Amino acid sequence: MGVPTPNRLRKRSDFQELHSLGKNIFCKSFVFQYRLTSQNQTFARRLGVIASRRVGNAVKRNRGKRIIRELFRIHKDKLPLNCDIVVILRSAYGYYTYKELESHYLNACAVISKSSKI
Repeated sequence: MGVPTPNRLRKRSDFQELHSLGKNIFCKSFVFQYRLTSQNQTFARRLGVIASRRVGNAVKRNRGKRIIRELFRIHKDKLPLNCDIVVILRSAYGYYTYKELESHYLNACAVISKSSKI
């Protein structure tokens, strides 16, 4: 059970648009880039994950991506409905437990939710 296709960012243009027009939240274990889309569009919450080789070998990168996808799947109701996010893993993510990563993720989601209500 993963993240369904309509809830994924897959195109390079989507990632670039989010990078240039989105806002950043810096955590110890990752960087959140997010953008609130127009209310008129029918997009749901969408996720993209970036893990460069600086994070570690393929095993570490894939583990980090799985963790982020699982956090998104479990806590997607914490994000506004019209939100696109990209999570960029940092190499330090491996030093944190799952619970600590979850708290970092939820803190970032709270910031995004707060900014959407302004």
